[in-house]
Amino acid sequence: MLSAYEEIQEEFNGARSDDIRVSLADLIVLGGYAAVEQAARNAGYNVESSFEPGRTDATQAQTDVESFEALKPAADGFRNYLGPDTTLSTEELLVDKADLLDLTPAEMTVLLGGMRTLGATYQDSDLGVFTDEPGTLTNDFFETVLSMDYEWEPISDSEDIFELHDCETGELAWEASRVDLIFGSNSRLRAIAEVYGATDGEEQFVRDFVDAWSKVMTLDRFELK
Repeated sequence: MLSAYEEIQEEFNGARSDDIRVSLADLIVLGGYAAVEQAARNAGYNVESSFEPGRTDATQAQTDVESFEALKPAADGFRNYLGPDTTLSTEELLVDKADLLDLTPAEMTVLLGGMRTLGATYQDSDLGVFTDEPGTLTNDFFETVLSMDYEWEPISDSEDIFELHDCETGELAWEASRVDLIFGSNSRLRAIAEVYGATDGEEQFVRDFVDAWSKVMTLDRFELK
């Protein structure tokens, strides 16, 4: 994936006769916006993102590799990732991550639900991807997590991973994490999820997801605030 961005950058910058150049950082963010817009179109919605260019790249010589090791996340609920040796519950770590990103409860909810339907999980895991159409920005995640058609059963001693079984047939339908479960079990988050999981809630979900995505993508752009 990174090599594809590098090819685009080289082609664009090589074709310019002026001083305008595109950074790899901007291309990566722009690629994310393009993917989100395409996923919305796949679901039947036309949305436009507000991409803000201006990021610059740091060279390897300007990067202190050892210092970046300390920045590796212990967990990332938005991608259903839980690292080793964590002492807090995954849902607590999700809320902590959302607070660091300056997200409201509604923004945290819609961003996570959208990431699941995009299939943007750690190591491309199917954990929490409650859809047969990953890459299409539907509200399938919320429909599933709120459904009374499934029974959640823990399959690990720590109760971090669950299986969703069809209540009528007993067949395994999906696998999920504690992070996924809280959007059905926590009363405040369930109330938000019900808005997006409603029959007429999908368009609101798509538009709110695009707004939350744009907010996170500009958190590093302090000059825009």
